[in-house]
Amino acid sequence: MEFAKDDAIACALVKTEEGELVRVDVLISEANKVEMPGKVLCRWTQKFKPKPTDGKEEEEALKLTADNLFISFFEGEEEGTLSEENAELKHFLGLMLERRRVLRVKARTRKYTRYVHRPSKREFLVPAVDLDPKFFLENEEKLAFLVDGADGDEDASASEEGDEGEDKAES
Repeated sequence: MEFAKDDAIACALVKTEEGELVRVDVLISEANKVEMPGKVLCRWTQKFKPKPTDGKEEEEALKLTADNLFISFFEGEEEGTLSEENAELKHFLGLMLERRRVLRVKARTRKYTRYVHRPSKREFLVPAVDLDPKFFLENEEKLAFLVDGADGDEDASASEEGDEGEDKAES
């Protein structure tokens, strides 16, 4: 059953005979008609709000992916030490996450930037390097998932539509 925006929903957390926890959601008007698949642990009601389709969910997933990648570059390194390994990628991700307010600059010098990771409060020393176009060309595949690919897909479909329109015009 699909719910509509602002439907009154009765929710229950149920423990089945197999010991699994199951959430049961039904319209309040149907709540007394539904047989629960086990022992009801708790109940509550709420208004149904559909997930937004404005792309924020995908943006958040991308942020977490970039965030996790950034942190993974520092695994095995002692906190507060400056490592030149993957310096360009660390610098690029640091700038990107700083812009998204996941990282906050604590100190910046010619040699490094000290970032504070807002969610975990960890500090990271990122080497200050120059990012030239050669870096982006060499790492295009590695960085592809960080760049919003939707624009390219839209351009491709728009050009396909344009081609079809030309075919129709010729007919």
